[in-house]
Amino acid sequence: MSDFLGGSEIAARTQMLGMNNSLAEAKISAQRTEKTDSPEYMAQIKKVSRDFESIFLGYLLKQMKATVPEDPLFGQSIAKDIFTDMRDEAISKELAKAGGIGLAAMLYKQLSTIKTAATPITGAGVDITK
Repeated sequence: MSDFLGGSEIAARTQMLGMNNSLAEAKISAQRTEKTDSPEYMAQIKKVSRDFESIFLGYLLKQMKATVPEDPLFGQSIAKDIFTDMRDEAISKELAKAGGIGLAAMLYKQLSTIKTAATPITGAGVDITK
């Protein structure tokens, strides 16, 4: 039976889950912060939004590359896999920095409009604002 998820795909999914957690933490922090218009808060939201888009674009590049047949000229090696993963990561960061596909802008707009919640944030019946 073939390996359904490659190591790089598992790593990409793990990074996306980590970024989702960072995004959720930023959202909770935004709701707990009284000064949502502070420059530090806005910079944090912008960074998280751009990082999320970067990881999403990296995952998108990996999936697109998986549809292209392997190049027989260079063969298959671990070094080549590491290089291509690093290259894809750098490309995705630069794409996100240059504006990407607009995902970071949408996230930033959405998260920057969140004001301090008047009601406690609950998850599974547990108050997490304390």
